[in-house]
Amino acid sequence: AFDYEDDNVPDDADPIWWKGLKGLFLTLKFAFGAMSMAVPAALVLGFFGSSAWWPEPCRPGVKAVLRAVYLGCRFLMSFLRSIHELIWALLILSAIGVSPLAGMIALALPFSGTLGKVFSELIDEETREAGVALKAIGHRPVQPFFVGIFPAALPNLVTYSFYRFECALRSSAVLGFVGIETIGLYIELSHEEFYYREVWTYLYLLLALIVMVGLWGAGIRRRLRTCTGGCRA
Repeated sequence: AFDYEDDNVPDDADPIWWKGLKGLFLTLKFAFGAMSMAVPAALVLGFFGSSAWWPEPCRPGVKAVLRAVYLGCRFLMSFLRSIHELIWALLILSAIGVSPLAGMIALALPFSGTLGKVFSELIDEETREAGVALKAIGHRPVQPFFVGIFPAALPNLVTYSFYRFECALRSSAVLGFVGIETIGLYIELSHEEFYYREVWTYLYLLLALIVMVGLWGAGIRRRLRTCTGGCRA
């Protein structure tokens, strides 16, 4: 639809394409806000949910504490990602009301758990040769992690974060179905009134946004691969 199907829309109302673009902007805003909270939380959870930074050799008492922290973080990440963002949204909206912050928190919680789990696994899968070499010349256990292990894992962390950002765009659109103003809310309202051509207009706009973000992420991944290959060479 290039115009509203409802004949009662006021003449001074925004054109449907402008309304759709504003919906896309709100969807982007929610996704950016959620990821800005999820990524820092995931980095902390991923750090404490990995064992790459543990000192070796490790005293039994220290190892028991580190093991407890490790298991606690792994449980928290599993709990956060086991609840769908729509359920988080319903719980948070009932607690603090409909607001942009509620929508961002509802997305950030499960995304923190998912990102943290993958971050910890990517960190643990990195080779520890550089860390071992730094420890051999007297560096403390955490220093080799930040100098040798984390920089090697960083390209994969960035790549996965961009993928989760694409997922956050889709999830923020879905939040419109629980009353938060994103393009999903416009889709729901048009669908309820059987204005299916309007629904397709909003869906095509959302599809275009996802494709553009996907191309953006693909370009960044290519640059990271080029940089990583050049650095290793």
